Amino acid sequence: MTTDSEAVTRHLLPDAENRRIFLDRIVPQQFAGRSAQERPTVVFLVGQPGSGKTRVGHLLADPLNRRGGFVDVDSDLFKPYHPAYARLLQRDDRLMAACTRADGRRWMARAHEYVRGNRLNAVVQETSQDAAAVAVTIRAYRKCGFRVECVFIAVPEAMSNQGIINRYHEQVKDRGSGRLTVQANADRSYGGIVDLARLVDGQALADHVSVFRRGEGTPRHANALDAAGAWRNPPALAEAVEAERSRPWTAAESADFLQSQGKLHTETGPEWAGSLARIDALARPALTAPSAPATGNPRASS
Repeated sequence: MTTDSEAVTRHLLPDAENRRIFLDRIVPQQFAGRSAQERPTVVFLVGQPGSGKTRVGHLLADPLNRRGGFVDVDSDLFKPYHPAYARLLQRDDRLMAACTRADGRRWMARAHEYVRGNRLNAVVQETSQDAAAVAVTIRAYRKCGFRVECVFIAVPEAMSNQGIINRYHEQVKDRGSGRLTVQANADRSYGGIVDLARLVDGQALADHVSVFRRGEGTPRHANALDAAGAWRNPPALAEAVEAERSRPWTAAESADFLQSQGKLHTETGPEWAGSLARIDALARPALTAPSAPATGNPRASS
């Protein structure tokens, strides 16, 4: 019987094939129509899986589209180019993620090189599981003369973990398979985002930084470098992320969370009970009265 590790090894593409797919398929389909810029902008959109980066990404699109367009650097956009993607997805969506992960990372690295070499605007979808590695990538863009912006999505752990399961559940209902983030990776991302915020502040890695709540169009925190390369205001990016994550939720946020959690408790199978119970416990201190605390029984009241 073939093990998952054997399947991952077997589906790893030779480097030449990975490069051919990137140049022949990904570049023409994902990068075409973007114009080189004298001083291009790269926006690192930072948030853990399930935090709602896609929604905030739409806010970034208009100004970049007015300045030559932009490349969306996101491994989730590149993985479907793997020759075995559709077959693996049909067989086991979790195995698909494992089998395409390494090639997705190599396509991400090639995308960074292409964007920098052709001086294109870009939005980089970043979960920051390894903050030091992200900092290296940011410095590479700065070295090439890019304007660097870092947009952080500050979302409580319970909300993003619920978002991961809800997204997967809806995708499975809609098409029979979905994209599910490994919990350990989500946990590393949650801590790595604060680590990255500290590096950005401490090393002045970005020309402009901001912190958003999920679904909002106005930042809750912003800062920028002055002409001398120093922060205009005292650096507090990490503190702003942590403050947003730990604040009490509004009544609307609490109601939306409980509605989604109740649906998941009702519609998902017993294999999700442990994950949903963990989300219940994480959410309980933040829920705003008069909403009932999240429980394993969505009909229970306090």
